[in-house]
Amino acid sequence: MGAWGTGLWEDDLSCDIQDEWNELMDEGISPRKATKIILKSWQEEFSDYDDEEVKQTDESILFISLAGLQMRHKALTASVKKKALQLIEKGADLALWEEGDDESYQERKKVLEKFRDKLKNTKSSLF
Repeated sequence: MGAWGTGLWEDDLSCDIQDEWNELMDEGISPRKATKIILKSWQEEFSDYDDEEVKQTDESILFISLAGLQMRHKALTASVKKKALQLIEKGADLALWEEGDDESYQERKKVLEKFRDKLKNTKSSLF
């Protein structure tokens, strides 16, 4: 997987998740059902990973992406919110940005802190 920036949608995995989400929305699938479909398919893929750090990084990007997409559609679930916040607090996806320069790493931390604050202040939807 590659990252070309520090934003939420500036890596291959988050873009793949967003593309899959948009296709499901275009098909008329509800955000709740889309979340289940995406979680199932990506978590199955992650179960084949041998490297726990890579798995944790990708899982973090998955939940952060889903939280962002659910927020966009005003359909944030408590479970996705909780998991995304836990992974952000752990710094779970920062390993991907550690491979680059310190400036990128620090910028990604800022992006995640800003997203964490926004996520904390967004009420979960009951659907």
